[in-house]
Amino acid sequence: MPAQGSIPFNAETFAQLRKQIDSVSTGDQLQRITTQAMGSVNGVTVGITSQIAALQPILALLQPPGANPAQIVTWITDFIKAFVEPYTKPAMTLPIQIAQLSTEVALLTASIQAAASRLGAAVEIPEVVIPEFPDLPPPPSIP
Repeated sequence: MPAQGSIPFNAETFAQLRKQIDSVSTGDQLQRITTQAMGSVNGVTVGITSQIAALQPILALLQPPGANPAQIVTWITDFIKAFVEPYTKPAMTLPIQIAQLSTEVALLTASIQAAASRLGAAVEIPEVVIPEFPDLPPPPSIP
């Protein structure tokens, strides 16, 4: 399910299920397809419900804070928690993935070289450029 927007709705899937329902010849077939069809519907509704829940804190931010400084601080804190933190989650996972990728490339290269040596073959290993993650600024302290 795409995190950035609504899930694509594929009406063709449901049209195919209706065709299958129209062509059943036994109650067991009808039950199996019915269970599959309603399972598909439930899968879509779970995805939509999840996205609605994720949007609620962000939608609440559409109401600007009052002039009260405490309300402004709360609004800013809620904005950071609802938008900035989820938006920057890759900053927590990408450095780990880059380190894992570096290790795997080194192991893969060693395996290729060992196999080439064993076979007496010359193998050209294409260059792999591992991305570097930029240094992160320190997080702000929130009162």
